[in-house]
Amino acid sequence: MYILKNAWINIKRNKGRNLLIGIIIMVITISSCVALSINTSGNKLIESYKNQNQLEVSFSLDMGKLRDNNSEDETMGVERLTAENIENYGNSTYVSGYYYTYEASLSSENIEAVDMSEIFKKPENDNIDDKMPENNHGKMSQGDFRLTAYSDVTYADSFTSGKAKITSGSMITNDDESNSVVISRDLAENNDLEIGDTITLYWPENTDITYELKITGIFEAEDNSTDNFMNMTALSVQNQMYITTTMMNQILENADNPNNINAKFYLKNADDLEKFTAEVREKGLSEYYQVSDNTEEILATLKPIQNISNFSLTFLIVILVVGAIILAVINMINIRDRKYEIGVLRSIGMSKTKVIFQLILELFVIAFASFIIGTAAGYILSQPVTNKMLENEINSYQEENQQTRENFGGKNFKGPENFMTTTDYIDNLTVSLELGTVLKLFGVSMLLVIISGGVAVIFVTKYEPNKILQNRN
Repeated sequence: MYILKNAWINIKRNKGRNLLIGIIIMVITISSCVALSINTSGNKLIESYKNQNQLEVSFSLDMGKLRDNNSEDETMGVERLTAENIENYGNSTYVSGYYYTYEASLSSENIEAVDMSEIFKKPENDNIDDKMPENNHGKMSQGDFRLTAYSDVTYADSFTSGKAKITSGSMITNDDESNSVVISRDLAENNDLEIGDTITLYWPENTDITYELKITGIFEAEDNSTDNFMNMTALSVQNQMYITTTMMNQILENADNPNNINAKFYLKNADDLEKFTAEVREKGLSEYYQVSDNTEEILATLKPIQNISNFSLTFLIVILVVGAIILAVINMINIRDRKYEIGVLRSIGMSKTKVIFQLILELFVIAFASFIIGTAAGYILSQPVTNKMLENEINSYQEENQQTRENFGGKNFKGPENFMTTTDYIDNLTVSLELGTVLKLFGVSMLLVIISGGVAVIFVTKYEPNKILQNRN
């Protein structure tokens, strides 16, 4: 009781010094509260966003590894992906869904492709056609139409994203084993085709074998861009066709490259990527295939939040280090100024342990009061500070993107599909003060008390009461 009473008296007696210590601890608490709140809320939002957007995994050949391999036998022994492989990989506890697609490029004699090159002015004396590889019909070896077959049509990107929709007839179904085909409205109008009509296709390299497909659906595409400037006819959206996997298998039987297959897997949890990768390797996926995911794409809109979250953590560390040093110095000066008081207490019989306990108790009382005030103030300031930091971060990206546009000639530059603009970024982060954050803040305050108390322990243990009293002027 005496120690507690004496500690309280000393706190009131040295108001100026203790107020300075309290202000320092309060500022550290406010800064720590804001930093921890931003970091915790930012990480929570990022984790929630990752869980809401399933991780998409795909396989692709690692051309660098293939080039580095000097053994031709090993390179030629790389096993291509097959539907059986993909189904085996997809049969995993880590996978929530998967699909694969086949693609083929065919031509036709009874229908004409929508020629996108006609809308462009051709340069004079353009001999580009003479430089292109030709087959025995004088056409490019690539067909005029791109055919795609989905193992699960519900994953068809253009339709799920809203870039395409069925305007007549119906889309093919997963259990459809017929020769059904879905074509674009532009292609249908260009050739006076309707639902129920039949079209004939063939491989550009082999006109002897033909395939008859029955039109069961017509779609309209919002995106009229082409995928390849070198062949705007074959790879334009207007010349895209969707067929069944059964029909595609028949077509690929006569293809030079029958295994033109791509697959995508959706994981239940983003943290399972390493486990899934290890599993497919054990199931036989070649080391020449690299496992890719869309984590960067998912988190692209969260870049500003990631940046301020990382910055807040760095800021917290700097504040704690600087604050601890300042408190240690102030407490060291405080102990030296109270050296005579310590000598008197030791002379009347108070042990070193009790003296140290009293000094630490004084710091604890000051720190606790500062903690309450600092936490309340930090909670109030966290949201406006977060909004301002996020605004500045997004403005920084906006200026960077604007500079890029100016480099390309101004506002008319749109950039590629993955060229981000500020409107794509999430510009709102709701900050909340959770119990865990409060406990961390309390731990910060206690850490500062321990550091300052450590200085008291060092000085008190080396002071001898008799020498202190003898040397006092």
